[in-house]
Amino acid sequence: MKSSKTSMDSLIAAGVIGASLGAFLSNDKEDGAVIGAILGAAISATTKASIEAKKTRLPQMVEEHGALYEIDVNGEKRLVKNLNKSTRLLPDQFQLI
Repeated sequence: MKSSKTSMDSLIAAGVIGASLGAFLSNDKEDGAVIGAILGAAISATTKASIEAKKTRLPQMVEEHGALYEIDVNGEKRLVKNLNKSTRLLPDQFQLI
């Protein structure tokens, strides 16, 4: 249970740091703080998850240069599949509701 508390504490810390940085860099301080907090916590969680995944000693799947690779525990990389690029055109801006 201690690991869970430590993880939550680090996510909160990353969110606070992200909020401060987002507010500092953004013209709209409130929106910048919210977006920064979410990004800070997400980056922290992703980093911690990657570290924990490596500890399992199971192969990992990664995407590089439009292809999917499997990396085994010895670091050997094997091509699994070439990925097709999306031809879908997305708008430059989105409206969040």
